[in-house]
Amino acid sequence: MDELSQKRLVDRLMDAYVSWREACLQVSDAYGSWASNTGLGATSAFGRYLAALDREERAAEVYAGLVRRTGQLAWSTHDPAEPLGGAPWGVPSR
Repeated sequence: MDELSQKRLVDRLMDAYVSWREACLQVSDAYGSWASNTGLGATSAFGRYLAALDREERAAEVYAGLVRRTGQLAWSTHDPAEPLGGAPWGVPSR
């Protein structure tokens, strides 16, 4: 994989992480709304909570898939004699 493709994959990974975290916050907000509602409002608030859970699950699946793909690429291009990410500080690379 060339460097540009790697950068694009990392960008997609970061975007997916942000989307997942935003979905997590929406779940928290929807839960709070449902928990504080009573009567007829509670039914619609519960529906919004379930919808937020579904969106969070989809975002988590996208993020997890990209994490797996990135990890596979990192290991497939990794020299086992060198730590992931290159040589440690102060140690020249071969």
